Amino acid sequence: MADKGIKRFDELNIARLSLISVQERIPADYRDWSVELEDGDRRYRVTCQALPEYGVPHGIDTDISAALVNLYIDQGSPPDGVVTCTPYQLLQMAGLDTSGRYYSALDESLKRLTTTTYFISEGWRDHPRGRWTNVNFRYIDRIAFTSGQADKLDATSVLQITLPQEIARSVRAGYLKSLDLSFMQTLRRPHPRAVPPAGCPAPRPRKPGRCGDGLSGGADGMGRSLQDRDRPPQHGPAHPGRGARRTAGKGLPEKRGVPGARQEKMLQYTFGEAFIPPDPALLQELAELGVTQTRALQLVREHGEGAVEDAVDRCKVILGTGYKPRSKPAFFVDVLKNPGKYLIPEEPMPAQKPASKAQRKGARGNPQPTLFETPSGASEEEVDEDVRLRAQPREKQVEEVMRTLTFLLRNDLKLQELDTLRLALDEGLEDPLEIKAWAIKGISSGQKATVVRDLRARLSLKLPG
Repeated sequence: MADKGIKRFDELNIARLSLISVQERIPADYRDWSVELEDGDRRYRVTCQALPEYGVPHGIDTDISAALVNLYIDQGSPPDGVVTCTPYQLLQMAGLDTSGRYYSALDESLKRLTTTTYFISEGWRDHPRGRWTNVNFRYIDRIAFTSGQADKLDATSVLQITLPQEIARSVRAGYLKSLDLSFMQTLRRPHPRAVPPAGCPAPRPRKPGRCGDGLSGGADGMGRSLQDRDRPPQHGPAHPGRGARRTAGKGLPEKRGVPGARQEKMLQYTFGEAFIPPDPALLQELAELGVTQTRALQLVREHGEGAVEDAVDRCKVILGTGYKPRSKPAFFVDVLKNPGKYLIPEEPMPAQKPASKAQRKGARGNPQPTLFETPSGASEEEVDEDVRLRAQPREKQVEEVMRTLTFLLRNDLKLQELDTLRLALDEGLEDPLEIKAWAIKGISSGQKATVVRDLRARLSLKLPG
């Protein structure tokens, strides 16, 4: 049975280095930390320096930073590293409550991630070049947002967040590991949740597609690597059994042993089966069908690499007959989920001579459905999505429209224009579903510039001078 967890991704350097403290709360004077760690024969140092008024990143900052990486992937991993989103979308991606109580916590988290600097010596893997490097960066390089309150996020804000190039380049290079976000949110105690980022599923840095089957180390060193100041060394970073039982079967620790001597306990974690990314050539074929990398990896995880490869081959055959679906990505998912719906010719269709004028006229007068055409002209995936969205409350419809349009028009509308669009949707001046359908139709037909111009006119925005 397919695992229905929310499949997301973590950048491997971030996952391995544990840059965010595992503690839910930190002492008032916790403004910096520095650790020296070993990886075989290689030693590396990680230093964190934060502003006194905010302290070092901790607690939900782990969820927020992971959400930013996944929003960046979902928005196509642009070279400039910019993520455009709403606070609702960021909280939703992080798996946190979106009803309102987390908006203040999100505001504080973003400030910590923007003002804290990390210095990493011989510990950051430059995956494309295959070498260890020295880097320093902030989790958030730049941030801009609109707000109805001075310097405070609110539910109507629109954010533009720029990730540091170190993280953005690594993500674009595919230096990622699978992260079951819905499962991680069930691990409410900080220390069991912290063990997976520190070592699970124990990816080998030089070959991110291969996963180790264990993690071992001294309790004292492992606690330091998780930036835990309060836990005594002899206790280790997690409760001996409870966390391991809850992570079994998720590519995370299935059991923990304590084989070390009394003077310093050594912890041995054994990991369950972990997800191994698919063949990059398959991801490229899916990208040519318009399927984003995140969605592609989700589909491989849910349906298996063989089924996805078969669906790609079927799509190529069908599209080769001249069939033009309204949406290639949605069509591919429909073929994958409903393999018996589309008939595949057993032999290649012979090349046909160009039709005469009379034949073309007759064809127009007596249109015949093609072999692969569905009665509605839309795939089941598209129809299901439309029905689902119409059943949602208006505020969720607005968020879905903002998610779609910020992705499609991120390079065409300024932050203030996106804010005006949000205001028009919130106040009922525009119908969310109507404007989404209108924009997608225009952009998919190659009229993006017209859509932007008309959208500005609809919102009574001035054209740039």
